Amino acid sequence: MIRTLLTLTPLEGRAPAVVQLYRSEQILQESLDLTRAVASEISVATDGSGEILVTAVWPDEAAYQEWIDHPNRGRTGPDLERLLDGARIGVGRTFEIDHSVAKPNTY
Repeated sequence: MIRTLLTLTPLEGRAPAVVQLYRSEQILQESLDLTRAVASEISVATDGSGEILVTAVWPDEAAYQEWIDHPNRGRTGPDLERLLDGARIGVGRTFEIDHSVAKPNTY
């Protein structure tokens, strides 16, 4: 299993609009529906910085590559680019999951 991580730092005050775009366009759900992704999340920093973290869990790197290569992936790109104009976009990173634990049905 791997986890992918992308950090976005929108211009001040634009984090809610970025999250709303992900929500209204169902970007996370689409990545689950169109690939073998296991789970996906978008989070906003609680320190007021507006930094956004997008993470997903995949069975392997090939499954993540399916999303990278999928033609729907860039569908919302122009809208996201407008919201992130002048923002810092972190480099997407991939991590191998060593192990995990979770309580059943916690969220």
